[in-house]
Amino acid sequence: MFGKNLKKIRSVHGISQQEFADIFDLKRGTLGAYEEERSNPKLETVLKIANHFSIGIEELLTKELTVNRLLKFNEKITTASDVLLTEEFKAIPCVLSDKKNDFAKQYGTGFEISKLPVIRLPYVDSQNRIAFSVDDLAMTGGSIEFFPKDIVIGIEIDKNSIKEEKLVITIVNQELVLRKLYFKDNHFILKADHHGVDDIVVTPDEITAIWKVEHIFHYSMHSKEVLLENRLAVLEQSIASLKK
Repeated sequence: MFGKNLKKIRSVHGISQQEFADIFDLKRGTLGAYEEERSNPKLETVLKIANHFSIGIEELLTKELTVNRLLKFNEKITTASDVLLTEEFKAIPCVLSDKKNDFAKQYGTGFEISKLPVIRLPYVDSQNRIAFSVDDLAMTGGSIEFFPKDIVIGIEIDKNSIKEEKLVITIVNQELVLRKLYFKDNHFILKADHHGVDDIVVTPDEITAIWKVEHIFHYSMHSKEVLLENRLAVLEQSIASLKK
């Protein structure tokens, strides 16, 4: 069996008799004798070959090696890998700052969502969802703060179904905003957490679309240093709004 296994090892790995003999400090004729079962190998040689090809000594000497075994092929593992490789995270269109105005003005009247960049994330469905990049400080100051480059993902909902407060992204008067939305006296109230940003009060007809925020991905860890930088940015925006 040892000789037959040597031939199969060489065949599978594309190694000639001379190359194999050189690897293990053998003469070609000695290797030929092993393969033809005319001579028995030294234990030292068996150990070298077994270690080199990661094969058990008993396997090498007493069992017929298969091609799958020599290639370390595991059918179950390979099949699972194939499934994983063909399984992709769902693509979610993402509105970045440079496309924000065009998206808000043209949504529903010709804007090609397919031309937007996409993000792919685990555990997030893509159907009727859009991602938006935060580019202002309007939603700072609340229990959950949003800073530029944060990403929010929302699912589009019917504006007539809103009866209670929701965190939303909405297109209102051709402007895309992230706000807390309330419905009162037949009007929508879009409220920012930043005290320097005025509420937006509109009728349902002035809203083009609404996405209820489902997922939030912060651009950076909120360490003390980052929070301080963000607070300074909020302060600067507040000062700028007072000068207007």
